[in-house]
Amino acid sequence: MIGGLIMTHGDDAGLILPPRVAPYQVVIVPIPPRKGDWNEAVLPKARAVADTLRSAGVRVHLDLRDTQQPGFKYADWEMRGVPLRLEIGPKDIEKDQCVLVRRDTREKAFVPLADLPERVRELLASIQRDLLERARRFMAEHTSRVASYDEFKRVMADKRGFIVAGWCRSAECEARIKEETKATVRVMPIEGTPVAGTCVRCGQGSAGEVYFAQAY
Repeated sequence: MIGGLIMTHGDDAGLILPPRVAPYQVVIVPIPPRKGDWNEAVLPKARAVADTLRSAGVRVHLDLRDTQQPGFKYADWEMRGVPLRLEIGPKDIEKDQCVLVRRDTREKAFVPLADLPERVRELLASIQRDLLERARRFMAEHTSRVASYDEFKRVMADKRGFIVAGWCRSAECEARIKEETKATVRVMPIEGTPVAGTCVRCGQGSAGEVYFAQAY
């Protein structure tokens, strides 16, 4: 399941974790002042924000590392897939606001601290919903149902993805399909009413359709 999550939602920058399963739903990155001690200028407010979010039921991590610059921390937490990054620095504190950055779209929003718990909950729900919809759309766009073996070979050579087709349940027939297209049976549906028909390769009777794909 972890492998499926990584392959489904991850991108070139690293993980993208759905909020419901993310160990940390929000990571707070304090921005140190150009002059002065961040222990006095920023960290008290950052800790207060963390406490506020935890009280609202949000899983929060406050990044207190003083050996790394904010830019490094941004990339580090993007790689780890935390759904929301919260940036707060001296200028934000003056304006009584913070910056929220979505991991999935990298959209930024300036949010008043008074509205923060409600806005964080809304964004986490939106990220959860959008990731699911994006995954379902990707799966639909990369799944093809074919009626002939010629079409099977053409789709597997050009489009790839999943191919839905009948199969006679013969290991020999599957081996020939693998030899000729590099595709094997990946999924045998256990839900719904099986669609009886014929095997896409040999034409013999098929009790139901299966999903073929190439292994990576």
